[in-house]
Amino acid sequence: MEIRELKAKDIKVLAHILGKLKPSSVSELYMILEAKKTDPLKVGLSIFRIVAADLVDDIYAWLADLVGKKVEELDEMPFNAPVEIIKALVSRGDFKDFFGQAIKAVGVASPASTTSSSPDTDGQTK
Repeated sequence: MEIRELKAKDIKVLAHILGKLKPSSVSELYMILEAKKTDPLKVGLSIFRIVAADLVDDIYAWLADLVGKKVEELDEMPFNAPVEIIKALVSRGDFKDFFGQAIKAVGVASPASTTSSSPDTDGQTK
């Protein structure tokens, strides 16, 4: 199965999908993408697990588009087709950077750059 080249429009699609995720899921995605020695297949399957848990229909439509199919046609493909699409996509090497750009497009700060209130100011107003 041939997967089309990622395009600029895919950043918009992924940003839209990621915008629907819970903040904890976005943080988990950042940690996966920031890992220095992460296997691309593990990255892809982890991303799929996190995103698909809340956004099955959105991800399914994007996967169908990546292989030039309608959602109904993807429905008729073998059971492992979605996983095979993800595996082929992440094996290209540029997926990690591409996905990182989509996360940045959502405008969410990485977990390392976020801070919580210090204990001496929690609950206090000025």
